[in-house]
Amino acid sequence: MNRKNVAEVIPLKININKGFHYLIPPDMSETADIGKRVQVPFRNKKITGVISRIVSDTDIKNIKEIEEVIDPIPILSPEIFRLLDWISNYYLCPIGTIITHIVPARASRKKIDSYLQTAGKIKKNIFSYYKQESFTFDGAFSENTDDSLQEIFFHYKNFTIRNRYYQRCISKVIQQGKQVLILVPDQHCCGQFKKIISHKYGDLLGVFDRKVSQTQKYIRFLQVARGDIKIVIGTRSNVFLPFQNLGLVIVEQENSFLYKEERMPRYNARDVALKRGRSGVCPVILGSFAPSMESYWNVIKQRYIFKSEKRLSSACQNYPEIQIVNLEEEKSFQKIISFQLQQKIIQCLKKDEKIILFHNRRGFAGYMICSQCGHVSKCPECNHLLACHVEGDTSFIVCHVCGTKVKMEKNCPECGNGKIKPLGFGTQHVEIFVKRMFPRATVQRLDVDIAPKAVIQRKIINQFKQGEIDILIGTQLVFRELDFQNVGMIGIILADCLLNLPDYKSAELTFQFMYQLALNLATKKELKNLIIQTYQPEHHSLQAIANMNYELFYEKEMMTREELDYPPFTKMIKIGFIGRKREKVKQSALDFLNYVSDSGLISKYDLGLQFKKENLVIVREKDKNRTDYVLKINSQKQDIGYLKRSLFQYILKFKSNDVKLVIDMD
Repeated sequence: MNRKNVAEVIPLKININKGFHYLIPPDMSETADIGKRVQVPFRNKKITGVISRIVSDTDIKNIKEIEEVIDPIPILSPEIFRLLDWISNYYLCPIGTIITHIVPARASRKKIDSYLQTAGKIKKNIFSYYKQESFTFDGAFSENTDDSLQEIFFHYKNFTIRNRYYQRCISKVIQQGKQVLILVPDQHCCGQFKKIISHKYGDLLGVFDRKVSQTQKYIRFLQVARGDIKIVIGTRSNVFLPFQNLGLVIVEQENSFLYKEERMPRYNARDVALKRGRSGVCPVILGSFAPSMESYWNVIKQRYIFKSEKRLSSACQNYPEIQIVNLEEEKSFQKIISFQLQQKIIQCLKKDEKIILFHNRRGFAGYMICSQCGHVSKCPECNHLLACHVEGDTSFIVCHVCGTKVKMEKNCPECGNGKIKPLGFGTQHVEIFVKRMFPRATVQRLDVDIAPKAVIQRKIINQFKQGEIDILIGTQLVFRELDFQNVGMIGIILADCLLNLPDYKSAELTFQFMYQLALNLATKKELKNLIIQTYQPEHHSLQAIANMNYELFYEKEMMTREELDYPPFTKMIKIGFIGRKREKVKQSALDFLNYVSDSGLISKYDLGLQFKKENLVIVREKDKNRTDYVLKINSQKQDIGYLKRSLFQYILKFKSNDVKLVIDMD
């Protein structure tokens, strides 16, 4: 049958990767546009969907009508639809799931109408071209991209020079009448830069780096789509805002792991920004003080235009004196505060300089062990190690993964004879020790145990800024919103806690973290100190930090990754099954194993080791069970497109009320 005014609608919150045809009623012909959400009947219930295209005819019989147009203006542009198609194919996630994640839920109609009346009438001509472009999501895979527009990589060491460079680029784009998107890892990043841009551009700037209500999120979409806001500074989800005339995208600190979304579709905002720049034909600047391995690999391959502050300007500044302390050679029995660190603390206290002692492990002790049989206490809920905490004269053990508290036993529950003793040390232990070592100093600890709320965290940071605290001990919370001007020294209590994390990126993350600390301590005045205590002084990350040499780190780390087949030499895909019922999780994992075997993927991609039944391990996390398959594919030698097509077919067919399937690309 032939029909006019037929809309293809993609259902939201449903594991489907295609659209369905609905008739546009005559009274909605002027309001039903591509990119708007609508309410439609679907399988005997009402659901929300998004119009992806409008066609003049359809072969569907007994076609149902759209019941309501939800949005006053389109909240998804043609450019975003193209981007969603790429995300779906690359990250193996249905289109409807992606749209559900990026668009605001239904908001207060009163507040939306009030905003539109205040802002003025909608300019229909802005969105008139939406009907001229339509989109079909057929799951077509393409690993090729248009590289005709090269991206820029900006490597800096001086934050002032970074700000000037960004300002110059932004000013040029604004003069052209275009919009700018600046992505930042979190709300604590680039505080000074935000103040500069806010002072210069005022109401043209939108800072979207905090969680807001769905109504406020909706208004942001409208502000950007109408062109009321010219510059957006925000976190990763802002990469999907419906800009009408995007002229520049800046991804600041592109190396940050915070750009990786933890929910489906588990995208990396840096990579999505690069793709958006290519599809929207606008330049993308990746900025970083310590580039990610993947980005610098692309620089070496000349896929990015490389710029550094050396070519733009020169700045005279003194980097801190960096000292690597080998704890194996430390004669003191305690090995928490080495002699070298102790002497530097004394010097700083005499000069009234403030000190930060960083340790990446909270609590009093890392784990509990039996003195006779060696039994290690583990959480009864999730099987992770239990850490020892102290509150006054009371000791207890707690799981840092699920929060379960367990009574402290004097004797071993396994053998019944041995005494349970704490091993390792956390920030509580460091605090107690430092207070004894420096009784006249004002010592304060900052971690989530002592400051679970942001208000308390800010209070302690402000006390440190105002000089009320001499020595601040804590985890990475210490460095949020911190002014390093009065800090004379930072001491890393045990770098091995970072280097030995169970992650192939641990060396990279450690280097980037310490490199940033060193840059923050850089000054044009008196030298400051960064002291790193470790049992691995020859580790290439630490040697590169000692020389402030990123190229040295990159060279050594790439040799390791090539030898072990890690990215960027391979693509990694993690397929996980999560559920409360252990047997259901196991059965789902075995069903997937059978699918991979029957489809010939095991032999084609040499996945025999990963897909052995005897290698299947199910772990408990909080109140759920989980098992993962991790695939490493050499995309230069193997056809990763065929593998992803096969996996996507399984994802779309997978249905379970008890088990959740999680796909994590890269």
